[in-house]
Amino acid sequence: MVGSLAAVLALSVFAVLTHPPALAIAAWWPAAGIALGLGIRFPRKYLWMFALAMFVINLPVALYAGRPGPLAVAISIGAAIELVVGTLIMRGRNDQLPTLAYPRDVGRLLVAAITAAVVYDLLSAGAAFALGDWPDAWTRLITGAPKHAAGMLLLTPLFMRHPHRPRQAGLLETTTQFTATLTAAAFVFVFNPGWLNTAFLTFIPLVWAALRVSTRLLLTEIVAISVIASYGSQRGIGPFSFVHLTPKTGSILLQTYELSMLIVFLTLSLAVGQVRETAQQLRQGEDVFRRIFDGSVAGKLIVSQDSDGWIVERSNASAAAILPGLDEGYTRLTALMGARASTAISEMADGLHEGHAMLIVTTDEERILNLSMVPIDDGRRCPVLALQFTDITEADLVRRLEQEELTQAGELQRALLPAPSPHVSGWSSGAMSVPAKQVGGDFYDLRFKPQDAVLILGDVMGKGMAAGMLAVATRAALRINAIAISPSAALASAARFLDDDLQRTSAFITLAYVHVDLVSGDYRFADAGHGLHFIVRGCAKTVENVASEDMPIGVGHSWGENRGTLNPGDGLLLVSDGVLELLGGTFELLQIAVTRCAGENRGDVQGLIDALCSGADALSDRDDVSAVMLQRDFPPRAALLPTPVLV
Repeated sequence: MVGSLAAVLALSVFAVLTHPPALAIAAWWPAAGIALGLGIRFPRKYLWMFALAMFVINLPVALYAGRPGPLAVAISIGAAIELVVGTLIMRGRNDQLPTLAYPRDVGRLLVAAITAAVVYDLLSAGAAFALGDWPDAWTRLITGAPKHAAGMLLLTPLFMRHPHRPRQAGLLETTTQFTATLTAAAFVFVFNPGWLNTAFLTFIPLVWAALRVSTRLLLTEIVAISVIASYGSQRGIGPFSFVHLTPKTGSILLQTYELSMLIVFLTLSLAVGQVRETAQQLRQGEDVFRRIFDGSVAGKLIVSQDSDGWIVERSNASAAAILPGLDEGYTRLTALMGARASTAISEMADGLHEGHAMLIVTTDEERILNLSMVPIDDGRRCPVLALQFTDITEADLVRRLEQEELTQAGELQRALLPAPSPHVSGWSSGAMSVPAKQVGGDFYDLRFKPQDAVLILGDVMGKGMAAGMLAVATRAALRINAIAISPSAALASAARFLDDDLQRTSAFITLAYVHVDLVSGDYRFADAGHGLHFIVRGCAKTVENVASEDMPIGVGHSWGENRGTLNPGDGLLLVSDGVLELLGGTFELLQIAVTRCAGENRGDVQGLIDALCSGADALSDRDDVSAVMLQRDFPPRAALLPTPVLV
């Protein structure tokens, strides 16, 4: 910051010392470029401070140049406002340091420099006009904006952010080129007698610089040429000599020369840099593609189509490992994969114009390939495809074996379900279980003795094989108990039996266990965190829920019992949470559905179960669905009549 402000002062004095003798103003004003460069380097909140500094620095310089006090103040205010206008345009809405990377960035710099210079020009010319110095006002109006614009365009780019781009020229070439530029500038503007117009000679090394060296070095060379040109012109040397030409004409020509030189060669340098950057990105992209293509574990082919089929143009090592014919020199896709696979690829490619497609093909060697294809538009008239494939023959075999094992496990689990309940006089029962997968975590049991019945419904946390194995183990643990044992004792016994397995697997089991006295209808009920059980009274006249707060097996260690009586027409229904999800997901909706289905299937136990579980097979993302029910029938009407007494 301090260095930039010092440079503003030094360059202002330099411009005053090198101005045309017959003019009251300098030919160009490099201090404006340093000031704007300083402004764009810092956030806008510091702008007022820089504007004040510009006023303070410019005021003594203007007084030193012989300006009247009021005009010096006006010029200094104009320089401060010029800094503010240019900085606001350059930093933009995001208040960020502007970048000089592409030709379009030169346009933004031009807009900022010209706008700020015109603002300064109008203010300074207006001040001279207001003071009555009409000739000075006219001179300022013509030359003020170009000299400030030249200063900003020449020096402000050095303060902008430049992208890092690899330099083409080495140290020796750079030194030679820089020396050639300074030599050409010295010949044109210092050793030239003036009548020989050789200004174009400086363009030759600048073209060299734009093509080979960095943009920042090019800008430095342009500034150096401008300094030499200003010095020579002031001394009466060179094509823009203030002595041979009129001072006003020489200043305008010098400014035009400097602006043209900067705009043309800066734009050329940025365009060349952009082309090189794009080419480098393309090379990097090609290198990345080549590494990905060659190093992929999946087989990759680039194929094109001719009148006889598909020809392999490029392949990687993985493709050769899957298709041995590639190492043998075969290039026809038909020879590599077989007619079936090649035909399937052709049929899929016919309707594929963009995006990608996936298919599974089988080669003549019975290898199963999972293949994806993407069309490539490389300008050729014939279709070109990128094929990527993996050999899934073994994986498909393993999957089929696993599927067979799961199917067998499901069949075994279903075989272990209770056999159809024997007919028990005065009682009806029904059950259904629809696993979410081949093997489910739900299980139920119905056991009958002459005077006792046990009704069980459990749900192991999770789905699939692991849940199914725990379900079978739990059912076995419960079955080893005598049928007359109390429900709470049966749960405690099973919990002790399963405790180690549940701890290792971090699983738990919700379970409802009911013992029913088939003579009296009395029941005892233990609930291990299940909660989905109902008493259907009087063949659907009312539906009651049997509530419990005990914990599941694997979490709790003791369970209480509820007691009640099933009167004729009453039934005890147990359902799993899969039924809850199937019928709406809330307990209230489940109870409404149970009441409705019981009313529609009055006295038909299996019909009620079927209605509750209806639609489970049609849902893919669901839990296991299970339900079991035991109902006490109404006695036959004849049994209600008194027994006749023989006399």
